[in-house]
Amino acid sequence: MRITRLLVVLLVFLMLQSCTSVRQLRYFNDLPDSTVIHLPTQPQEERIIQVGDRLAISFAGANEEATSYFNSYGGVPTSGGVVGAGGTARAGAGEVSGFQVDPDGNLEFPKIGKIKAAGKTNFQLRDTLEKLIAPYLKDPLVTVRFYSFKFTVLGEVRSPGTFDLPSQRTTLLDALGAAGDLPRSAKRHDIQVYRDYNGARKIEKIDLRNAAILNNPDMFQVKHNDVIIVQPRDVRLFGDEARTYIGLASLLISAATILIVIGRK
Repeated sequence: MRITRLLVVLLVFLMLQSCTSVRQLRYFNDLPDSTVIHLPTQPQEERIIQVGDRLAISFAGANEEATSYFNSYGGVPTSGGVVGAGGTARAGAGEVSGFQVDPDGNLEFPKIGKIKAAGKTNFQLRDTLEKLIAPYLKDPLVTVRFYSFKFTVLGEVRSPGTFDLPSQRTTLLDALGAAGDLPRSAKRHDIQVYRDYNGARKIEKIDLRNAAILNNPDMFQVKHNDVIIVQPRDVRLFGDEARTYIGLASLLISAATILIVIGRK
């Protein structure tokens, strides 16, 4: 009878230890227990152009000759595959073409000269270009888009590295998924995001065990050039946890063996 009670106590203790470990490894532990959980909508933040960004800019208008002139200057390869002075490479040469924002935050175009691009969204830059180019191009239509969206994931992830995606909207979960997700040895409560964006630099700590991050658009939405750093759990603690489970399993096996022997008698 005493052996049975001991076995029950050991089982309860093992279950409690397992629950503690699972809570450390699960995302968003404080979400309500419901089949459907409605979260508030998050407006998509428009990306701000920064120094060093490379932009694809194309021009269209009523005058085909004028349109070809502006497009041949940069960003859009001509039929011969050559990118003009505003671009940086020849099409098909394995290099990226386009307009690159200079260290002063400017872009340079024929006829209209240098204009400030840093600090604007791509739509604001489009509107500015359409106004400035109107004297040279009838009924102008300008398209401005970013070439890429880059972020880096370092530390205790399965596949660390720098990722360059065509999408302009990426969440923290998308970024960790691109890096292969977090192993058991990663601290889900100690994830640091280094951000250098729109003239401001900061490092913010994130706890993925809490659902509050889902309602924080500033940190849940990854920004261009973010660096996400995942800290490892203490190796000794991880080893102690494994040894504890092994010890408990051995005790349970021993207790079960004793019960079997007693039962046969």
